[in-house]
Amino acid sequence: MEKTENLHVRKSANFYRRRNTPTYTFMAWAAFLIAGGFEFIGIYTLKQPMSVQGYYAVTGVLLIITSFLLQKVARDNDEDKYLKDYNPSYRSRNTSAFSFMAWAGFVIAILAQYIGIYTLEEPLYVKGYYAIAGAFLIVACLVLQKTIRDNEEDSMHITAAEEFEG
Repeated sequence: MEKTENLHVRKSANFYRRRNTPTYTFMAWAAFLIAGGFEFIGIYTLKQPMSVQGYYAVTGVLLIITSFLLQKVARDNDEDKYLKDYNPSYRSRNTSAFSFMAWAGFVIAILAQYIGIYTLEEPLYVKGYYAIAGAFLIVACLVLQKTIRDNEEDSMHITAAEEFEG
């Protein structure tokens, strides 16, 4: 019988490039849709004047936009730092002012949401619902943005590897 300790199965170069399974991608989208549903259905059913509902709807949209933006900027900046180590003349994708604005917008969105919840004239369990829905929405946005970007980058790398191998 032959020894098989040194036997290696040759796998495609792209075998390890996929960072997200289809299930993970589905769950990222599902979490985002559920979180958005919690946030906006809760706002719709809130027994407050339309102006108060509008305030929470705007802060919910602001949370979504700034969460996606912040995740993109943070990842760009991290990748740019790595690329600058190898090429000092590499031009960063985001200026420090833009990075600051992304962080400032995110902090303002969180403050607007949670100050509004704090001052809401509703029982604590209602405030808790909105606080958790807002936090869930932030996390779901960050995960979804990362997942979409990973999948897009993986698709580009796999296509390039297939063209190279073909």
